[in-house]
Amino acid sequence: MKKKLVTTLVAGILVGGSILGLAACGEESKSGKTVIKAATGARPAPFILTTENKDEALYTTKEGVYLTGYDIAVITEVFKLPELENYELDLTVSSNTLVDAQTGTVDFAINNYGFNEDRAKSYYYSYPYTKSRYQFAALNKADSFESVANQGLKIYSGAGSHTGNAIERWNEKRTAGQTTITLDYTSADMTVQLQEAIEGKVALIHDEPVMYSYTKAYPDLFKDLTITTISDEEVAQNITAYNTSHLLFGKAGAHAKEYRDLISGGIKKLYENGKLAEFSKKYVGETVNVVPSASDYTKYLN
Repeated sequence: MKKKLVTTLVAGILVGGSILGLAACGEESKSGKTVIKAATGARPAPFILTTENKDEALYTTKEGVYLTGYDIAVITEVFKLPELENYELDLTVSSNTLVDAQTGTVDFAINNYGFNEDRAKSYYYSYPYTKSRYQFAALNKADSFESVANQGLKIYSGAGSHTGNAIERWNEKRTAGQTTITLDYTSADMTVQLQEAIEGKVALIHDEPVMYSYTKAYPDLFKDLTITTISDEEVAQNITAYNTSHLLFGKAGAHAKEYRDLISGGIKKLYENGKLAEFSKKYVGETVNVVPSASDYTKYLN
């Protein structure tokens, strides 16, 4: 059983928006290895988080911050590969990870970043190491926006949320006579939402790790509900075409493309040897799969 992890950053480590001790990239370590610098905001859990227990840490920064989680497992494992034996990871915590990467203060940022076309103008994207899979939970099977609408199910959503915006867009495309999905932006308690789902009034939609956390927190309320993973095709068409997460290498960095290609090769190798699946199970959830598909490794190397 995993021990409880603490997500509070060590007080006082951030100064002027980024952590102390950042230096120019491309330096050599005492062992003679080339140092590749990275920054993280230490979120979001369970992908990146801090722990107060050194024994639980997968990586300890020079400032004494203990980091763990899926993303940290992936990047530390990449640096264990033979292809990177002459390189050393220097990971630090910063409140300005994207700025750090864009200006070349560090070589890349790791914060479970999704793909964004505008952002791709300033950053190189690595191969993906995480993929968001969305799920519906309802009394009867719901596997698409169409099926939710046809069952007359309501969906609660936070204003401006990713899925809420997607449903609004879907509703706007409906023509006269076609059913739409009722969105309720009232922040109803999860127990209220689940009770209404049991009564056949509501469908829940969340990404898989979030849904998993709710099933663990409210097992009795979920026992009568059907959880269905939404197909990649439905997600791409109605939610987002970019549901993968990547490392971001600022294009201003002297070695940005070189390091992006090097580390991307390592990520792909972890996909092929099953390590990503192992880390998904260990750090995200026993029944949760955040591993990209084979087709995802043909994209994004901008």
